[in-house]
Amino acid sequence: MTDTPQTGDSGTPAIGTGLTEEVGPMIDLIRRQIRATGPLTIPEFMTLALQHPEHGYYRRRQAIGATGDFVTAPEMSQVFGELLGLWLVQRWMDLGQPRPVTLVELGPGRGTLMADALRAASAMPGFVSAVDLVLVETNPTLQAQQAERLTVYNPRWFDALGAIKPEHPTLVLGNEFIDVLPTAQFAVVQGAWRERLVAVNEDGALSFVLGQPQSPVLPLLPPPTDGQFTELMPSLPGFFKDLSALLRPHGGAALFIDYAHDDRAAAWSLQAVRDHRKVDPLATPGLADLTTLVDFDAVSRFARGVGLSVPKPVSQRDFLLVLGAWQRFEALAEAAPDDAPALLQSLQRLVGKTHMGERFKAWTCSFPETLPPPAGFPTTEAISADDTGRPDGVGSGGG
Repeated sequence: MTDTPQTGDSGTPAIGTGLTEEVGPMIDLIRRQIRATGPLTIPEFMTLALQHPEHGYYRRRQAIGATGDFVTAPEMSQVFGELLGLWLVQRWMDLGQPRPVTLVELGPGRGTLMADALRAASAMPGFVSAVDLVLVETNPTLQAQQAERLTVYNPRWFDALGAIKPEHPTLVLGNEFIDVLPTAQFAVVQGAWRERLVAVNEDGALSFVLGQPQSPVLPLLPPPTDGQFTELMPSLPGFFKDLSALLRPHGGAALFIDYAHDDRAAAWSLQAVRDHRKVDPLATPGLADLTTLVDFDAVSRFARGVGLSVPKPVSQRDFLLVLGAWQRFEALAEAAPDDAPALLQSLQRLVGKTHMGERFKAWTCSFPETLPPPAGFPTTEAISADDTGRPDGVGSGGG
């Protein structure tokens, strides 16, 4: 069955594509595999396009920064990393200030976030010297950049979370990490679930089709209702099994900040970004970043299922403002008045309601359950950012 046109949260048409002038070698590899074994699931397509050992996007591209394909929050403002560093210090104190403490970052990019975090965290005596820094990264180019920025902290590298041994209390940090986990997509047609697959047209172009479900997640799907869409990450159960195995033996906490689903039944959210523009996800696999929005309700269910304590997620806007983003901006602007307009623009991008402020959510989990509530995650009704004394104009511009 041919896929029906949909427009996801990215605003990018979510069906079919023609070939472009620069498509790279990955598309030929995918085409050959489809012709040999049949259409690929979206998770299979994402895994090939992002992680293929020779042609995968994350194995070969310099993705982050003005000369890359996208800019993440740590690259926009030092305030982001600094506040996360202070959050890590507070969680370390909640754990009893263990020495050593394993600090893990998943997908650390160019090392900017961790460099800012540890610089800010150095204000707490004893924390940085207690840190055993572990970076989970598969891109050799990014590993070299991380080594350059973070060499003073003697980092160690691993290819996967599950490869890290639980030797000490552990803190885990992931910014825009969960959204790249492969995501299966489904729609209800004539009363039955169908899975979105990637096939090859007669003209050789990749296109989306709907077919019989292939991803092993059918028991997790809700009862079918015609017109319904949904997305599931098949790797989430295994991911949280690994995370639980790391946090439970000695205690610890994890913090993730990511694009979030408002309504996973509204539309599919697979999108591709290249050269700071949204592009067709099928046009240039291996040359564009692929992501989906994160269903934090599902994330919370899987985390609780492996024994981790999980408060409700909060918007990035509320999280950063409660942690002191506005006060930090004021201090930076006072120290460098000429930079104040640029600093304010960066803050607007981080916390603005039509920028990243509401689109991104902060989510955390921890063990044991006797740990104090995490900073920035109120146990009562969440504080509105507008009630913190900051002008609503902070971040009120367009995205």
